[in-house]
Amino acid sequence: MNKILIALTILGLCAAANFKCTAEMKTAKFCTREYMPVCGVKMTEKGSSKYSSIKTTYANKCTACVEEGVEFYAVGSCEEYPKEANFCHPEAHLDLACTREFFPTCGLFDDSITCTQGPCGSNFSNKCMACINEHVSYFLTGFCHHQEQYQQ
Repeated sequence: MNKILIALTILGLCAAANFKCTAEMKTAKFCTREYMPVCGVKMTEKGSSKYSSIKTTYANKCTACVEEGVEFYAVGSCEEYPKEANFCHPEAHLDLACTREFFPTCGLFDDSITCTQGPCGSNFSNKCMACINEHVSYFLTGFCHHQEQYQQ
């Protein structure tokens, strides 16, 4: 039974995708009251960082995007992601170059990648290398082989 729960938890982590808040969404005057939770992400430094761990759960994408400082959101509540998750900006894959430093990270893929077993991720040499892969939604520090890394 525990193996099934762990497998479902890991597969649940694969369903993430990051969506940028548009100018229209940021200036919405009213939001609906539907409950479709999203994890709103604020950037650590305005416009200069492509990675962030500053996150808050909002009732829906509208309430997230009208909040000052929220740049993008991931589907689902923040509690569905590991506490140590650092989210990649939806435009991070547009970067053309990364440094060659070696700080191992485990990049977790969005729902465009189908996983047959194990975590939906891959090891990268650093956070930049993880986030320039357009299928990586967020990353964790260290290698992907640590099973406890995916626990919430």
